[in-house]
Amino acid sequence: AMLGNEGVDVMAVIGQMLQFEEDLNSSHPKKITVKVSKTNIDLARQATTCLVEKAPMLEEYFSIKFEKRQVQTVQKKAIRTLFLTGLPVLLDGHSPQPHALPIFLLRLATEVNWKEEQPCFEGICRELASFYAEAPSDNTAFLEMEQDDSNNNNGKGNMELVGENAKRYIQHIL
Repeated sequence: AMLGNEGVDVMAVIGQMLQFEEDLNSSHPKKITVKVSKTNIDLARQATTCLVEKAPMLEEYFSIKFEKRQVQTVQKKAIRTLFLTGLPVLLDGHSPQPHALPIFLLRLATEVNWKEEQPCFEGICRELASFYAEAPSDNTAFLEMEQDDSNNNNGKGNMELVGENAKRYIQHIL
């Protein structure tokens, strides 16, 4: 599946996600900054460098497509950066949640054992599965099924957190 006309700037989304996490965990949780710290920029650059190196293999085996492009910074400097331009279609009609993309890219770069073939492929599959398996947060059909399940138990005190219809939805969709 293609990601719009431009794609997603990998280093920018990883850097912003790291900065957001840092701001949330800081002693001043209400202070959210727009500017990414040098430390988070360096971490994002390292993750992006890893993905640049692995891009041909990720495209060939997993249909995860990256494109290197030259962009202009605010200071009018031209830099080369990596854009994510395509993701695999694992299930027709199902797309992963966009808010999970930065953590997927970071984990793809940092949690996969890139040194050995079988653990590498298993790690990539695990990260793709985690990315695609995140339940939609605003899926009204899913919420309606949950409501139906809670109405159908007739006040019998069923303590299940996920109803039967929702379980079937997850099982068949994911």
